[in-house]
Amino acid sequence: MTWYKTHNSGCWNLAKIFFKVFLFALAFFVGCLTSDFSYAFNEADLARLLSTKQCQWCNLQDADLSGTQLSGAQLSNASLTSARLTNTNLSRTNLSGAFLMKANLTGAKLIDAFLVNANLSNANLTDADFSGADLSGAIWTDGTKCEKKSFGECKQSNLLGEPK
Repeated sequence: MTWYKTHNSGCWNLAKIFFKVFLFALAFFVGCLTSDFSYAFNEADLARLLSTKQCQWCNLQDADLSGTQLSGAQLSNASLTSARLTNTNLSRTNLSGAFLMKANLTGAKLIDAFLVNANLSNANLTDADFSGADLSGAIWTDGTKCEKKSFGECKQSNLLGEPK
C-alpha cells in the first residue's frame, strides 16, 4: 500500500504541472488570436528613405508620408500597404514591384514614375497624377492587370484582347 501512495501522488503532481502548462499555453494562444496584429513600418527603413531616398524591399506599411518630397526615390519592392501618401511627390520614383495595396495616394504626383508590376489594389488614387508613368503589368485598384505599354494610364482589355 505504501508503494501505491508514493507513486500515485507523484503522478498526480505531474498531472497538475501538465495541466497548468496547458492552461498557460491556451491563455497565451487565445491572447495572440484576439490581440490586434499591427504590422507597423520599420523605423530604420523610414529614416533611411528620408535621408537617402533609397529603400528597396523596405517595410513602410502604414507609414505617413503625406506631403513628402520623394521625387526620384528608389522604392522597388517596398511594402507601402495602407501607407498615407497624400500629396506626396513621387515623380520619377522607382516603385516597380511595390506593394501599394490600400495606400492613400490622393493628390500624389507620380509623373514619369516606374510602377511596373506594382500592386495598387484597393488604393485610393483620387486626383493622383500618373502622367507618363509606366504601369505595365501593375495590378490596378480593381484587381485587374494593366497591359504592357500602359503609360500614364492603366490600359486593360477583355478576354478577346479588345480595350475595355
